[in-house]
Amino acid sequence: MARLTSIPTFIGTFGPITVYFMFGKYYMRSRSSITCKRVKTDPAFRKTMQYAALLAKASPIALKVYASVPLPYKKHKVRCKITGEVMTWLRYGWSATDIIEWLAQKYVPQYGGMQLSEEAPVTVLRPSYRRARPAVGPTAKGLFKNVPAERPSFGLLEWRRRDKQFRRELYKERQHHSTNAPNYST
Repeated sequence: MARLTSIPTFIGTFGPITVYFMFGKYYMRSRSSITCKRVKTDPAFRKTMQYAALLAKASPIALKVYASVPLPYKKHKVRCKITGEVMTWLRYGWSATDIIEWLAQKYVPQYGGMQLSEEAPVTVLRPSYRRARPAVGPTAKGLFKNVPAERPSFGLLEWRRRDKQFRRELYKERQHHSTNAPNYST
């Protein structure tokens, strides 16, 4: 992804390049091979489409519960939490009415849930599985120490200063020659 410094002539996809506007700046990247049709029909994206269908069923159910949540708790985080729980219960085969009753007890104060002084309890169905990761070996432990760099010698610093000055003068000279060059194209 490259950031463009000038305003592009087009926004969208043209050939192998995609140009788009994000956060007040223009960006360019290579064209993606993933299309809407491929996501919907390719077997590699079957799980994605299954979860999309599950989310399509869970959202209206979660919205009914979220509508009765008190105003101080109406936040994006709570809505996502409710939607996630509805998706979980749908996977376990619960009906929509059972889910609404269960979550109303948990999140709506008039049914005994979500008191204003405490946060709603978290539903845990099973412990999360985490694959064991190998420990960092003794060879990698000493790699990232903060060791101060040695100060370069005076001769090296003087050479760098002269080289920088020489390059500046060379650049100015080249700029001067390129602007004063005769134009033979006419």
